Amino acid sequence: MTKNGELNRKLTTLSELKTKMDSYRPLSKTQAEQLEKNIRIEHVWSSNAIEGSTLNRYETASILDTGMTVHEVPLKDVMAAVDLNQAYDYMLDLVSRKQKLSITMIRDLNRLVMLKNTDQREEAGAYRAIEVWPNGREDRHYTSPLEIPFQVQELVDWANHAVENEHPVKYAADLHYRFVTIHPFIDGNGRTARLLMNFALTQAGYPVINIQPDQRSRSEYMQALSHAQDTGDLSEFELLVADYAEQTLKERLQILQQNEKNLEEAARDTHLLSDSKDEK
Repeated sequence: MTKNGELNRKLTTLSELKTKMDSYRPLSKTQAEQLEKNIRIEHVWSSNAIEGSTLNRYETASILDTGMTVHEVPLKDVMAAVDLNQAYDYMLDLVSRKQKLSITMIRDLNRLVMLKNTDQREEAGAYRAIEVWPNGREDRHYTSPLEIPFQVQELVDWANHAVENEHPVKYAADLHYRFVTIHPFIDGNGRTARLLMNFALTQAGYPVINIQPDQRSRSEYMQALSHAQDTGDLSEFELLVADYAEQTLKERLQILQQNEKNLEEAARDTHLLSDSKDEK
């Protein structure tokens, strides 16, 4: 089977899994809030770790839960966690208000990602003015600074058409790829790209996905992006994002199924009279 054929099969599976997920009753407010908190911590930890942060999950959770720094960790990593947490909040707020993708939104996501970075705070949200390239790939520059405004506008125009016409997971992967290939800002492009990807997924009712930062997962992620940038063939990267989406949907389904089972079990396992019997 070709990669495109595999992708189409995978997208069909994802649609079926989402339909199944939507058929279950939602979690209680308390459980939903705890799940969202767990996902947020995972996103902040994993996305920053991909970029070199030394914080682990526990340290990230401690910073986000208490607002306190962790002993003997770099201050820049602490500030990066706080910044990305605010940017994540903003991303969810955009979804809740049903906002369309815009240049201002992209700038503001980057501003929040870089909010407390003392070295580059003034450049946050501003297009870069110098040439840059992927690490070790001086032969392949990202978009020329002079072309950035035009390509970001093209990205937004494409996105607001594709969101209505592409499968949400394919659209999310392509949005990530297109943005990070322009690389419009001097820093924070990877974190901004992963927020944009999750903006697209959440907008369509899919769960947030988090690219894992362990050596193998990070290498697969970078290689899939590099292959797409070298060849123009996005199928490998789209499949990688689809695999994460499938895994996340299955995990969410397992939670919802367990919740359903727990509620049914609790309803049966009682010596108390129901309200209806009690009234009689």
